[in-house]
Amino acid sequence: MPKIAFRKFFPYAGQNAINPFVTVDNSAKYLCVDCHSLSLPVAFRYSIKVRCTIFLLLASFVLKGATEPRFATVNGVKLHYLDWGGKGEVLLFLTCLGGSADDFEPLAMPFTGQFHVLGLTRRGQGQSAKPDSGYDNATLVEDIKAFLDSQKINRATLIGYSLAGNEMTQFATLYPRRVKKLIYLDAAYDLPRNTELGRKGNLNLPPMPGADEPTLELIARSNEYRPDYKPIKAPALGIFVTYDEPPKSPLWDDATKAKLLKWWFEYGKAYRREMIDQFQADMKRSSVLELHNTTHGGFIFETAQQQVLIREMRKFLSNK
Repeated sequence: MPKIAFRKFFPYAGQNAINPFVTVDNSAKYLCVDCHSLSLPVAFRYSIKVRCTIFLLLASFVLKGATEPRFATVNGVKLHYLDWGGKGEVLLFLTCLGGSADDFEPLAMPFTGQFHVLGLTRRGQGQSAKPDSGYDNATLVEDIKAFLDSQKINRATLIGYSLAGNEMTQFATLYPRRVKKLIYLDAAYDLPRNTELGRKGNLNLPPMPGADEPTLELIARSNEYRPDYKPIKAPALGIFVTYDEPPKSPLWDDATKAKLLKWWFEYGKAYRREMIDQFQADMKRSSVLELHNTTHGGFIFETAQQQVLIREMRKFLSNK
């Protein structure tokens, strides 16, 4: 499969081009902060919608013809999904904010020899329908359940990237018999805590230009859910991106750089460690992998990191 030269075509990709965990004030729809994955803040006034569109067009160009898109209507909403084939237990990939099931192609294909592998694009994103409502975590969880029902899948391993962590956690809590295992791809974060730290650091940022209403609503509603791992019985692998140095970007002006770096040293670095510790302490059957020399927005698209992910996921999935 051809490699996408992300830094050539899309130079922000190596620095968290798609910022999944920005938080928004529900009334003013103002950005507070990309607290836990702070490496390319949206203070640069680039629209998530535009950036994701460019990225997905590039991905579509490279992967065109690899897997035909499919659609399932669940809870009255037409959802895009991919079925990479395979036989055996089901692996279901769940997308980040602004993402599409297509993003997982390099990770999904190596598992089709042992598993039946699918990917689902949530409502309001990618090729899925964009209804006016239903962007709260509880509804998104019911979409996943309805999708599994539509495919006659009784039990699956859920593999979620970024924002999907909220959906996985609540799904596994409500429907434990439907979950075989859980794999969190830098997805186990307490977003209300994220927002609290943003406010402490006075990191209110300008409005996000160009983002559509579903994206804004997903961001805002994600701040309503606090994960509780204690009730979960399924084995869970938490994969976390660990920044060994403060995030940085040549796009930051001096004032933004000073403000964000100050926040990082006061709150951001400790927050990420707090999230790892919470996952290990509260998830009964957890294991953790930390990735270095990469970013939250880039690691699943980088060949070297993909090899690590595939290897570690294989180990985890093979454990009884």
